[in-house]
Amino acid sequence: MRQNFTEEEWTKLLQAPMEAVMAVCLADKVDPISFLQELIAGVTIVTEDLKRTDLPGELMPALVSAMAEKDAQESLTGEQLILKKQFELLGIIQAFKKPKDARNRAIESFQTISIILDQKVTGAQATEFKTWLMSIAQRVAEFQRESGFMGIGGSRISDREADVLKALAAALGLSL
Repeated sequence: MRQNFTEEEWTKLLQAPMEAVMAVCLADKVDPISFLQELIAGVTIVTEDLKRTDLPGELMPALVSAMAEKDAQESLTGEQLILKKQFELLGIIQAFKKPKDARNRAIESFQTISIILDQKVTGAQATEFKTWLMSIAQRVAEFQRESGFMGIGGSRISDREADVLKALAAALGLSL
């Protein structure tokens, strides 16, 4: 499956899950602790998904295997590896002047990924990967209650997160 893609295309696919995390984490203006909690949750969600053995088709297992191989090359494991990934993502985020710039980059990246997938793999394989990316974004968005007071009220997903999820889905050619 890897041979169907250029090095640049493959790298873009490998980066996509963390871009989903970044876009959702930057959807709302929240306090630093809530932001970091959501970021930690997102990195953990992606890391845990790399352990899944129930992914369909050829593309998904190939990508997850490539991500897991990259992680295996690290001298760190477990919580230390997750922490390293968090710092890497924070490093990417801090390079942007505004959260909107990072969100827009993720949306543009998803548009590019959609084009790559539609040209290089079957419709089913493209849909499987796109749906997986959206499941990551959705789970990050659902991680903590938004608004409310002392855990009472609020919603699972804020309006801004819902807008980001819709924009990501639209970029991938999916509907929510």
